[in-house]
Amino acid sequence: MGILGNDRNPHKEVKLFQFTQGIEVDRRLYLQEIRVQTEWARGLMEMGILTSDEFKKVCDGLEVATELIESGKFEWKVTDEDIHMNLERFITEKYGDLGKKMHLGRSRNDLIATTLKLYVSDSLEKASHRLQNTISALVNLAERDLDVLIPGMTHVQHGQPIRLAQFYLAHAAALARDVAEFERLAERTLYEMPLGSGALSGTPLKINLEKIAEHLGFHSPALNSYDQVGNRDEIIQALASFSLTAIHVSRLSEDLIYYSSTAVGLFKLPQDYSTGSSMMPNKRNPDVPELSRAKMTHVMGAHNEATLLMKALPTAYASDLHELKSVFMRAESELTQVLEILPLFLEGLKTNESRAKQLLGQGHILATEMADELTLNQKKPFRDAYNQVAGAVELAESQGVQLHELTHSMSDPYAAAVERRTQPGGTSRAQCLKQIEILKN
Repeated sequence: MGILGNDRNPHKEVKLFQFTQGIEVDRRLYLQEIRVQTEWARGLMEMGILTSDEFKKVCDGLEVATELIESGKFEWKVTDEDIHMNLERFITEKYGDLGKKMHLGRSRNDLIATTLKLYVSDSLEKASHRLQNTISALVNLAERDLDVLIPGMTHVQHGQPIRLAQFYLAHAAALARDVAEFERLAERTLYEMPLGSGALSGTPLKINLEKIAEHLGFHSPALNSYDQVGNRDEIIQALASFSLTAIHVSRLSEDLIYYSSTAVGLFKLPQDYSTGSSMMPNKRNPDVPELSRAKMTHVMGAHNEATLLMKALPTAYASDLHELKSVFMRAESELTQVLEILPLFLEGLKTNESRAKQLLGQGHILATEMADELTLNQKKPFRDAYNQVAGAVELAESQGVQLHELTHSMSDPYAAAVERRTQPGGTSRAQCLKQIEILKN
């Protein structure tokens, strides 16, 4: 976006600024922006372009601006277009020509690219912490329900018995991968610092970019200035990681909705985090997982929107990139809302243990155990054992009993089946405890 000349029609100029300004989005960047402005001013001071007194005034002015922004009293002007020019105008009004010196050797192109990288990195760190809260809530449920057994499912059909803890820990494990990816990307985002790239060709100033990069937490200055002013790879990568988390959160939400349904009845919805019907006094609705599932659609859509926005842009800067900020921030906001309430919902979730026992008696879920027993103890080929047990399932169906009730004499065959799964990742008590310990750390 360019700065208009003084010969423009005021009415048309305001119309144009209303269309091009990005204040509502830029406000969220103020902490990172002020960090960048401060370090550039420090570099100008070390070059002798600003005196130490002038640098102190810049810092004081930016500190006042921070306080005004946080209190909602900062005067944002759409005619300044963006946060960069609003801050420059603020310092100029406060200190005169000093504000006009701040922009030497840089462009809004390299300034916003740098500010955005810092913002994305900070957002990934915050998302990581929020995800860890959800993981902790799931791990706490796993500890609480460690000895509750339920039918594990594939294709939403009962398959084999598992600990309910295994269900919680499965979702926690998926989210733990997301945490690792968020932290990796938060660091990778700060690999190259765009500041110093100028509008596109690099700054002509002999300013110490390596030192500025170090102060801002970057690994190094830009490898190529023409690339960096238009580089938004880190936003797309962050949105891709958000999108994968959205899949994991949506699948968790779907399971919570299913297990709390009247037909299943394994979970009882938290009173404080569910609502009743406007007409039917007998029911409650799983609003948190339903809305979470819906909001994850927006997060996944943002990744697609960002890639489409970027796919045909020419090299270096174009105003289209301005739109990418709001795409990222919308996705960030949706994910934040969900990750802040989901742990609270999980903390209030109740388990119906008597219903869990009833569900174990559906679907002949010990069939695989019996086939394994025929193979291991009677040395039958597994496929022959499989076919024999399949025939026994048909017989049990015809008699209205569960498969193990035909022949099994064990008092708790489900517990025995679960405890056989002692290999890493299995559903035995010892293995679930190991998973809990790993996910806690």
